[in-house]
Amino acid sequence: MNVQASGTRTTDGAAPGDNASAPARPLSTRGYLSGAAVLALLTVVVCYAFAGAALPAGQPLRIVLGIVLPAVIVGGPLLAAYRGSSLSDQEWAAGRYVAARVAAARSRNASIASLGLTAFIAIVSLAGLLVFTNDGAVQKTFLNGEFMVKSAADIGKALLINVEIAIGAQILAMVFGLLLAVGRLLPGKGFWPVQALCIAYIDVFRGIPSVVLIYLVCFGLPLTEVPILSEGDPILYAVVALALTYSAYNAELYRAGIESINRSQTSAALSMGLSQPDVLRFVILPQMSRNIAAPMLSTFIGLQKDTALVIVVGIIDAFSQAKIYSANDFNLSAVTAVCFLFVLITIPQTRLVDYLLARSSTRKKGV
Repeated sequence: MNVQASGTRTTDGAAPGDNASAPARPLSTRGYLSGAAVLALLTVVVCYAFAGAALPAGQPLRIVLGIVLPAVIVGGPLLAAYRGSSLSDQEWAAGRYVAARVAAARSRNASIASLGLTAFIAIVSLAGLLVFTNDGAVQKTFLNGEFMVKSAADIGKALLINVEIAIGAQILAMVFGLLLAVGRLLPGKGFWPVQALCIAYIDVFRGIPSVVLIYLVCFGLPLTEVPILSEGDPILYAVVALALTYSAYNAELYRAGIESINRSQTSAALSMGLSQPDVLRFVILPQMSRNIAAPMLSTFIGLQKDTALVIVVGIIDAFSQAKIYSANDFNLSAVTAVCFLFVLITIPQTRLVDYLLARSSTRKKGV
C-alpha cells in the first residue's frame, strides 16, 4: 500500500505523486473523438448538398436541413465525448485513476454513438442526393407520386393474384414436402428405393430455377393435350410449378427438424406401445413444427417474391400490371409501387421470424 507523506492516500490505493506505482494509463480517446469530428464535418457537407439538390435556391430551410439539423444531432454526442476526454485527463492528473478510466470509457462510447449517428445521416443524405440530383431525374423516373397513385388501384387488385398463388403453392409444398421428408427417413433397408426416389426428387427440383419450371409447366402441360392435365387454369399451373420447387426446400426443412429430435424420445414412445405412425404424429411432428416454424416462414417469404416470375407466362399479376403502366407512361414509378407493396407484406413476416427465433433461443437457454 502506497501512503503519502501526509498519511493520506487516494481512493484507488495509490499516491497521486507516485508515478512508479501508477497503473497503466487508459487508452487515449483522441482517436475516436477526431474520427467522429471528421465524419461529422463530412456529413454536414453531404447534408447541405442534399438540401441544395432537394430544395429551391434561397430557401431558409436549406440551411436548417443541411447544416443546423445534422449539427445538432451529432453535436450532442461529440460534446459529451470531448468533455469525457478532458475529464479523463484531469482525473488522471489528480491521481484518481478509476474515475479517469470511467471518464475515458464514457468518452469512447459517446464518440462511437456520434460515429453511428453520422454514418446513418450520411448514408440517408447520399441516397437523397442521388434521388434529387440532376433536377430530380431519379425521383421523377422511379418515385413519381402521380404515376404511383394512378396505378395503385389496379396493382393492388393484381397483387391478389400473387397472394393467391403464394398461399396455394405453400400449402401444396408443405404437404408434399412432408411426404418427401418422411419417405427419405423411412427406417429399414427395405425402403431404400423410396428413399432414393425422394432424394433424387429433392436434388433435382432444388437445382431447377423456379422461372424455368414455371415456363415448362404453364406452357408445356397445355401442349400435351392430355385430358384434364392440359385443361387447367394458368394460375393453377403456376401454383403447381412453385409447389414442385418449394416442396423440395420444405422437405429438407422437415428432415432437419425431425433429425433434431433426440432418438431416445422415439424409443421411449415405442416402448410404451405406440406404433410408428403414432410416434410420428404425436411425438415427432409437434416438436418438429416448433423447431422449423421460423425457417419455414422464411422460405414462404421467398416463395411470395418468386410469384412475380409468373410474368413469363402472361399471368397479369402485380408486376405485369405495373409493366403495362410503365410502358404506357414511359415511367417506372408503377414498378416501384410494386416493390413497396411486396416490402409491406414481407416486413411483418420477417419480424415474426425474428421473434420466433428469439423465443426459441430463450426457451432452449431456459432448458
